[in-house]
Amino acid sequence: MTKTLPISDVKTHLPELVTGVDEREEEVIVTRKGKPAAVLVNIREYERLKATVDVLSDSDLMDQIRRSRRYFARGGKGRTIEQVFGPAPRKPHKPRKASR
Repeated sequence: MTKTLPISDVKTHLPELVTGVDEREEEVIVTRKGKPAAVLVNIREYERLKATVDVLSDSDLMDQIRRSRRYFARGGKGRTIEQVFGPAPRKPHKPRKASR
């Protein structure tokens, strides 16, 4: 849930707002003179946003994503996990206990 609050309210209620942002993933838009000036988000959301910006700002990666989307849109097929990494390792065989 997103709340919009003036900076004066944020100053007064910062500990409670941080708890809401951290525990309930609330977002707070902070206004100054009635205009949005900042946003409070939890650290996990901030890290997700930064990672998205990193991907979007990498022109080589974005070119590869566009090529891949065109390839699959034309009916191209991907590779299986086994084709990429080889066969899955077998679980080690546990010897049975000898019966007496």
